[in-house]
Amino acid sequence: MKPYIQGALDGLCAIYSIVNATRIINRIADEEARDLFQQILIYLEENHHLGRILTEGIGLPTIGGVLRDVVGDRIEHRNMPFKHHPDTSLDEFWSSMMQFLDDGQPRAILIGIGGPFWDHWSIVHSITDKQIRFFDSHKLKQLNRNRCTTTRSTSSRPHVLCPTHTYFLS
Repeated sequence: MKPYIQGALDGLCAIYSIVNATRIINRIADEEARDLFQQILIYLEENHHLGRILTEGIGLPTIGGVLRDVVGDRIEHRNMPFKHHPDTSLDEFWSSMMQFLDDGQPRAILIGIGGPFWDHWSIVHSITDKQIRFFDSHKLKQLNRNRCTTTRSTSSRPHVLCPTHTYFLS
């Protein structure tokens, strides 16, 4: 038997992702990051049944509310370019992420990841032709492109990157 680690029983990955994206984009200090984390928890307690969220995680509409109502101007631009495009190919999605992050400005991509290994929200902070790198709260460092898909998980491509559950943030 192994001890549970942070994240094994809670659904806080979306909250950590939002705080981490804000850190990347605005270079906020630890104290401001803790304050933002607390503000998000207070917002969720007042508006979205915090107890359920802590155990079940956060859905896309709630993330949108947190970005709009709590994060606000800390992240000026929020775009979901694939929100209504569930059939987006990996090539198109990967290319769009590369182009977005290659701008030279502080940017981050909040992404939903699925498959047999993941039901998780994370932050993409860099990407190459062959690999995606994360700024993650739960030990996810990188995934190789040849192991990813945007459709259905398979044994050769178990990691599902979810274009419809992706925010481009700057």
